[in-house]
Amino acid sequence: MRYSFDSRWHIPAPPERCWAELERMLRTGAAPWWPAVQVADVTIGMPQARPVALTLLVRSPLGYRLRTRLTVTRWQAGRAVAADSRGDLRGHGSIRLRAACDGSVLDVHWEVATTRRWMNLSAPLLRPVFVAAHRRVMRAGEAGLRAAVSRGSDPRNAGNPAEPPGAASRPR
Repeated sequence: MRYSFDSRWHIPAPPERCWAELERMLRTGAAPWWPAVQVADVTIGMPQARPVALTLLVRSPLGYRLRTRLTVTRWQAGRAVAADSRGDLRGHGSIRLRAACDGSVLDVHWEVATTRRWMNLSAPLLRPVFVAAHRRVMRAGEAGLRAAVSRGSDPRNAGNPAEPPGAASRPR
């Protein structure tokens, strides 16, 4: 079953800060701000020292997991990344980042087909549920990135200013 997904994230931070978080996730797999998504098996290409392939593991809010291997097809540092996908999702996706008057806008686009038999057989009935699960994962990613680029880098502290180092030990 084929799916086309478009998400637009509005992030109140400059594109450089957003790209730094995205690049850190793609290079190291570290994305504590997006708990439903895990990056593994990153292959760094030389001489550019950028990711050329990685495995994306997505935990659906419905309990199933998707595993897909991404091969980077385009990398414009600070602006865009695109990749072909194989595994549980076959197709391609892209992220474009641009400045906005209030921070940054990330446009995320996926054109994929599911390859799992159970998903394809149940899609006539469950397609709206799968689409809703995707939206929920993406909203959580947007909220997590917003929190990560704010003063408190932990999404559990969203809206709370980070204390300077040693502040907790100072008398008040």
